Amino acid sequence: MPRETAPICYASHPPDDRSMEVPMRPTLILCALALFLAQACTQQPAATGGGDPTPAARLDGIDITVGEVDAWIKDELFRQASNDGEESKLHELRSQAANNIINERLVEREARIRGIDSDQLMEDEASRRMSVGEAEVLEFWERNKAGMGGLDFAAAAAQIRRHLERQKGPQAAREFVQELRKDAEIEVLISIPRIQVAASGPAMGPEDAPVTIVEFSDYECPFCARAEPIISEVLKRYEGKVRFVYRHFPLDSIHKQARGASEAAACADEQGKFWPYHALLFGSGADLSAAGLESHAEAVEADLEAFRTCVEERRYKATVEADVAEGRSAGVTGTPAFFVNGIVLKGAQPVDEFVRIIDAELAAGAAETAEGADNDAG
Repeated sequence: MPRETAPICYASHPPDDRSMEVPMRPTLILCALALFLAQACTQQPAATGGGDPTPAARLDGIDITVGEVDAWIKDELFRQASNDGEESKLHELRSQAANNIINERLVEREARIRGIDSDQLMEDEASRRMSVGEAEVLEFWERNKAGMGGLDFAAAAAQIRRHLERQKGPQAAREFVQELRKDAEIEVLISIPRIQVAASGPAMGPEDAPVTIVEFSDYECPFCARAEPIISEVLKRYEGKVRFVYRHFPLDSIHKQARGASEAAACADEQGKFWPYHALLFGSGADLSAAGLESHAEAVEADLEAFRTCVEERRYKATVEADVAEGRSAGVTGTPAFFVNGIVLKGAQPVDEFVRIIDAELAAGAAETAEGADNDAG
């Protein structure tokens, strides 16, 4: 499915504004392009590139060929799909490409065994798996007959059957390929890039959790506020398995009150009030002025005199600046930015993106534990 860049606040324009506007192309096409261009993703097509020599344009009497245009398109698609060569995105694309190639080769091998071509094999398997029974047709009719335009069941049955078969087709193909994969010896050897950042700061979840999420965030960033319920859902879903650490990354050039809010939150943390205070700062229409920050402290029942002294003397100025410095060294340019066991996720990502990485990390950890137990037993 097409995917769009996750919403993110930048201190200035992102490296290319189009990365915020252009939706991802279909995954399969981009995966193939990613693999094909992986060795040359930072290079422009050569002026004398191969491919179709048909002229596509002329500059000062010199032909620009269709082959050159096609090479430029591939390079541009790859750049967009990989977020300008971002390592985590490159890993995702390459892994998907490797798996797609494996799937294609498994289908080709099975087709050769049966003495037919790949297209015929997939058609046969889909037909075998997506048969629709009378009960399914009738159930669909009962649920949707009001929108059938006056057709009776007999007239609509064939149309309903075709519709249900089309729905089952993609799932049938996936099931068949998964069966082929189960009987094959498969290794995807592309290692996922990780950037280690210190898990220091206010935290929720056990210290020995197998997965740690470190977020760099800004209290004035609307996309950071949007990420809050997502993180809450992740922590609820993986209770006891995920530790979440919050680190400050105020974007001073566009959010003038963010740094003061970060320092105030650190003062609230000094009194054990960080998380309720943090929630108020990200609340709808939160007042981040000096008076507002003090009002929020009162709302969480902090010691106001101690809080006021802490804020006025900027006791945690160095703490916030240290967070910003580490974020920058880790490549953070906008907020929110997440590091899931060192794997980078940029922007207000949906829960599914966290689930994808966390499940893989938990599975990898379980496999290592099992391997260690086997070694001990041996």
